[in-house]
Formats: sequence, C-alpha cells, structure tokens
Amino acid sequence: MKIYRIMVYIVIVMLCLGLMSFLYMKGIGNNKIEDMEGKPRIIMLAHIYQNPYWQIIKQGAEEAAKYRGCIIEYNGPQAASVEESLKLFDMAINAKVDGILTYVQDESLYAPYINKASSVGIPVITVDTDASKSERIAYVGTDNIYAGEAAAKILCDHIDGALNIGIVMGGPTTNQIERVDGFKKYISSYKDAKIVDTQSSDSYMVEARLMTEKMITNHPDINSIYCTSALDGAGAAKAIQKLNRTDIVIVCFDDLPETLDYIDKGIIYATIVQKPYEMGYKSVNLMMDHIENKSKVSGQYITDVEVITRDNLDDYIEQRGER
Repeated sequence: MKIYRIMVYIVIVMLCLGLMSFLYMKGIGNNKIEDMEGKPRIIMLAHIYQNPYWQIIKQGAEEAAKYRGCIIEYNGPQAASVEESLKLFDMAINAKVDGILTYVQDESLYAPYINKASSVGIPVITVDTDASKSERIAYVGTDNIYAGEAAAKILCDHIDGALNIGIVMGGPTTNQIERVDGFKKYISSYKDAKIVDTQSSDSYMVEARLMTEKMITNHPDINSIYCTSALDGAGAAKAIQKLNRTDIVIVCFDDLPETLDYIDKGIIYATIVQKPYEMGYKSVNLMMDHIENKSKVSGQYITDVEVITRDNLDDYIEQRGER
C-alpha cells in the first residue's frame, strides 16, 4: 500500500507540473502570436546554420528587425548542402513569407527558385553571394573580385621573390570562385607567382586544416596559403603549426576571434575583413524599404573590406569594440 500511495503521489505531481507547463507555454504562444500580428515575416537563409560568420549576419538582421518592426526567421542547413538549402527556400515560398534573404551557393540552381518567389510576389535579396542573372531585387555584400585582389596585393607586397601559393577555398560557391578569380587576376602580372594547388574545405575548419596539411606535404615548396572563407584561416594556421612550417605566409578572410589571435601571434599574416553585421542590418532595411514602398531597391549594395595585419590589429580591435 505504501508503494501504491507513493506512485499515486508521483503521478499527481507530474500531472500538475505538466498542466503548469502547458498553461505557461500557452501564454507565451499567445504573446508570440500577438507580437507577430501585422508584422512582415522575413526569412533569412544562411550558408550553414551554425557558421560563426553567418551568426554575425544574423545579429545585424535581428537588430534591424527591432527598429523596422518585422519578424526575422533565421534558417539554413546543418552542413553545406545545395539540396537542403533549396528545400528550405521552397518551404519559405510555400509559407508565403513577405521576403527572403538568402545565400547563393550556385546561381544556376538558385535562380529558378528566386524567380519562382518573384512570380508569386515574394521579393528576394541575395546576401554575401549574388545571383545577378536572377530576378532578385538586390544584392548586399562584398565585391568579391576586389576582395580577392586585395588579398593578392597584401601577399605580393609582403613576399620578395618566388610565390608558390596554395589555395584553400570554402567551396565551389559564387563568392569563393570570385575571390579566387580576383586573386588570380592580380598575381597574373607577377612572373614569379604561381598557384601550386587548390583544395576545398566546404567551409569547415577541420577540413581546412586537413587540406592545408595535404598541400604542404605534397608540395613542400609552398611558401604561402590563401584562404577564402571565414574558418579556413584558423584551419590553415593549425596545419602549419603541426607541420612546423610557420615560415609559410597565410592571408585569409574575416575577423573571427581565433583568426585575430593567430594574427597577434604572428601565425597568420593578414586577413581581409568583411562587414557581415552590416550585411544583415542593411539587407533587412532594404527589404523593409521595398515592402513598405519607401524607396526603389535594386542593384548591388557593396559593403567595405579592410586589411588587418599585426601592425593595425590593436587599433582595429579597439575601433570595433564588442558587438
């Protein structure tokens, strides 16, 4: 009987807790519905959901949404996947959202979805990578050809003599290809510069480390590494440390904390810093301007890049402050 009473007591407690939880969540749900009523709903589709660079874009978008009175729903695949990204894009169209902000991995594959959204009255703005031949209303992000040229310039200015370059790309996406194209364009006038090998990391730090190790092992004459996506620089830095090849000069992208730490330690020479927060903030404001018919939104809205080395690192960190 004693055990029976204990069991009854436990069941009653669990039922009470369940009821309280239900009532609490019901209240939250109602508040969310009230908060969303009448507000434009904008979907932001990232390259990779947890990518630190895209988390910064998300911060900018959410901050702009507070001031513009809209709802930002952030989504993206857990790993680099065109198929999964396009599924999410199609879901956003079917959900009849008010606007879509999206990364573009491959313009030829994304353009039909962008055009489909446009045909049913859903405006699309591309962020970080463009699809200029599609019916997107605008692009917000870096001029990636120029950014690639800037990376090549800082490398060529730093190294005297032969340049044997290994390239680590984040993947075969539009922005990554453009950064390599800009880089190649700049070094084409340097007779002592050549690209020895190119590998893809799919925008993962571990893969960047492994690909860098592979390149250096297969081509020990490599004296410089060019990395085109946010996590590649730190991955390459880990590789040259492991192989005891810290003589290799690394030029990479973005200002993730680990990248800046490697610059401070002299392991990475320079990084091309983009403005992901500004991309998120600007893209939401442009979308809202379009939705509210405040101004004509079209074309490219280019965000700046900045070259950071050990020489200006402290000033940059002080100027940037905490996000």
